[in-house]
Amino acid sequence: MALLSNFLFRFLFWDGQVVDLDTAKKKLRVAAERKRGLIDNESAVAAGHAIAERFFNSWSPTAGSVISGFWPFRREIDTRPLMQALCDRGYTIALPETVSIGKPLLFREWDFQSDLEVDAYGIPSPSRAAALVSPDWLLVPLLAFDVSGYRLGYGGGFYDITLYSLANKKKIYTIGVTYDSQEVACVPRNDRDRRLDAILTEKRTITIGN
Repeated sequence: MALLSNFLFRFLFWDGQVVDLDTAKKKLRVAAERKRGLIDNESAVAAGHAIAERFFNSWSPTAGSVISGFWPFRREIDTRPLMQALCDRGYTIALPETVSIGKPLLFREWDFQSDLEVDAYGIPSPSRAAALVSPDWLLVPLLAFDVSGYRLGYGGGFYDITLYSLANKKKIYTIGVTYDSQEVACVPRNDRDRRLDAILTEKRTITIGN
């Protein structure tokens, strides 16, 4: 396991070597994606149902809240059971649409009776005719996380840009959703990386303090 230290500096340690932040993130992405790929299908299905149950044991969003999930991609944890449960309880569900590098994600209303299209990055997303919405709650995919609430994504910066953009407009609650096995001691980061409000895995809920 890599040894990571003092992530607010330009350089840090990785397996005893001094590397720059981008290199550390790239190495951790490879390791995290490899680890996630080892999760068998039976465990993945069980995890998807477990996070649905755990969500409602932890939170009760205000009636009428708009909650954005994400369609599982590249072996991400399956949020569809949770999104179905949210739909059944009358919440408005949205899915993100990736537009282009450097731009915030768009969020479009969606339900399980609606068709999906593929966005510019090959990720299933709602029809471009679906209504644009502004989420109150945001379920965020990730490759790795730490208990301080920092996440490692795929490197495009889409969610970091989006979180800053949304936070400037309204108060939102952000939950990183992933397998418990994706925890690391400390995610390499700088001041552009935004901390989440909570982490939800199939085994636990981690609420991040201010």
